[in-house]
Amino acid sequence: MTTSPGIRPAEPRFWSVVSAFAVSDSRILWRMRTPLAFMFAVPAVLSLSLGPAVSGGGGAAAGGRSMIGIAVLFSLMTVNYVGLALFREFTNNTWIRQAVSQPAKLAFLVGKVLPVAGAGMIQLTVFGAIAFIAYGTPLHGSVLQLLVVAVALVAVGCAIGALLYIVTRTTSTFQSLAYIVLITTGCVGGSVVPDSQLPPFSRFLGLATPQHWALRALDESTSGGGSWGPTLQAVAIIAAMTLVCGVLAWRALDYRNAKSAQS
Repeated sequence: MTTSPGIRPAEPRFWSVVSAFAVSDSRILWRMRTPLAFMFAVPAVLSLSLGPAVSGGGGAAAGGRSMIGIAVLFSLMTVNYVGLALFREFTNNTWIRQAVSQPAKLAFLVGKVLPVAGAGMIQLTVFGAIAFIAYGTPLHGSVLQLLVVAVALVAVGCAIGALLYIVTRTTSTFQSLAYIVLITTGCVGGSVVPDSQLPPFSRFLGLATPQHWALRALDESTSGGGSWGPTLQAVAIIAAMTLVCGVLAWRALDYRNAKSAQS
């Protein structure tokens, strides 16, 4: 197809760019085995092996709380896999193509994030279903409350992953920081040991983590009174974290900024 001199070809539509990157990355994610292990197998093994021992209670209800907590902990593996999806442009030597074509930054990020976000939602859904069906976890709120908290958790993980990618230059540095974020925020946020049993200093630090607010809302919807207050508060705080990280990543993304995918 040729264009007349002086006439620029039409820019690709936003959702065309999103779908192109989303389809490509979905295929890659499907072929990979490591993300499935860390997002599904590892939390399943930890939930079954540790169970009520880490939730501080006894009986089936404690096992359900443990499973929800560990699912929330590993839901932030989205941090890791969003960053790796972005670094993959350098692993596959396709970053030069992006630097030349300059796709819309927001469309590029959304396309890269969507497959990982989908895996994160499936993970939370599967482990939530097991907690309710196998452990008899009560539901005093509504399914909609659980859904909006899950969406908020997945979104903030993806936004943090994109921002960590921006501030790091190598895959090894990125992954080291990602695992530090995953483990430390999960621990002080009450994902492993409930917030009420943490030392005061850890509880204070936990207030800055999305896991703390998500679990506070999930506890209210399950074993609590089922009111919407904690859910709306959690969604507002986590959405603010997502917006800050997402906007910073979007504004700072520069296709010409070469990185190293070597570990």
